[in-house]
Amino acid sequence: MPTSSDDRVRIGDAEFPKPFVNGLEFNAPVHGTWNIVHIGFRIPEAHQIYICADNCLRGVVMTAAEMGELGRFSSVVLEEDDMTHSGRIEETTVEGVTDCLNKLAKIPPVVIIFPVCVHRFMGCDIGYIYKQLEERFPDVKFIRGFMDPVMQKRGTTPDQRLRKAMSEIIPSLPVDIDTVAFAGSDMPAVNNDFKTILGINGKTVKDTAGCKSLDEYLSIGASSLFICQYPAGLMATQTITKRLERRFIYAPLSFSFETVKEELTASGLDIPGGFFENGIKICSDEVNKLKDLIKDTPVAIDYTVAPKPLSLARFLLDNGINVKTVYLDGIDGSEEEDFGYLKTNYPDLILHSTIHVSDRRPVRSSEKVLAVGQKAAWFEGTEYFVNMIEGGGFYGFEGIAEFIRQMEDAFVNAKDLRDIVPRKGLGCRSCI
Repeated sequence: MPTSSDDRVRIGDAEFPKPFVNGLEFNAPVHGTWNIVHIGFRIPEAHQIYICADNCLRGVVMTAAEMGELGRFSSVVLEEDDMTHSGRIEETTVEGVTDCLNKLAKIPPVVIIFPVCVHRFMGCDIGYIYKQLEERFPDVKFIRGFMDPVMQKRGTTPDQRLRKAMSEIIPSLPVDIDTVAFAGSDMPAVNNDFKTILGINGKTVKDTAGCKSLDEYLSIGASSLFICQYPAGLMATQTITKRLERRFIYAPLSFSFETVKEELTASGLDIPGGFFENGIKICSDEVNKLKDLIKDTPVAIDYTVAPKPLSLARFLLDNGINVKTVYLDGIDGSEEEDFGYLKTNYPDLILHSTIHVSDRRPVRSSEKVLAVGQKAAWFEGTEYFVNMIEGGGFYGFEGIAEFIRQMEDAFVNAKDLRDIVPRKGLGCRSCI
């Protein structure tokens, strides 16, 4: 296999932050990551309405159906006439949404409206649409979503803007200094040092990814501190903390012990004596167990499994794990130092694009490969993989140790790759 081509490159020869040239893209049939339909359903009792053409509706309707959430989902179909008559697209949108809501057994307290690319192309007066809807339904909180995939390569992405819009309905409540919220992530915080230390400090922990009722979601407005651990949720967290005049910490899952120590210390929380030393020992013991178990088995990582895949690769390589490939398409700015370290110390590490059209088939290696992430599993054609996205809600020494345990389990217990990778929204309710 060549070590350098359009779709793969040695990290020693790669450029930061874009190791590959943009062009026609391939979408691997791996769907564990969340889309805007999954994200919108994170607000309990919210109803989503999409306004677009039939072909675009197919995907979002299927997602809602697969989740068993069609009762919280409506759509308005745009036709050609709506794009050829002045003012028609606004009228169709307003009247269509009105009709959808009036046909429901009960008007929902929160409605997320999703215009699409066509609204942008037509210069649609979005402000007018929301003004009309808010006048007709004064008791409804309307959230301004936007399904415009044509804009994904410039500026913020649709899911970043949706997370921000979802945070805007959280009210400014009197500050409760003993309440802290995890915000902006799809995965609830578990195996997480922040959560453990918050409990030790007697804090009440809230999580936008785990609310069971709308009241619980809105009560997050009383939090004195917000913790964001997912890059796509950072803009939303920055926005709400600025509006509410609260403090926030940005700490995505890192595999650097020093980074974990610095971020936990910066929180201002009381950390028990020996916490760091004990955590480092547990992680070191666990990674040594992993090394003894898998020996020189090749390991492949992909960017969907954790926010910092290069940090993970560096940690594993430094501990003698045979990481061969990292599947990614770009490198986040927060990983520049890890990129430089790997470039110098492990120049033969392969970076492999997941979207380049020149490699649209799995490698199907003849040897056993341990994959870390669904996309790595699909490209490598292995049934031995860690089935996780977005770091799984993990953080800190507890999170690193559990992550390694997941790798140990994945090496021993095969999974049904053909059954798992087509399923949308890992961790979401599914009817499939």
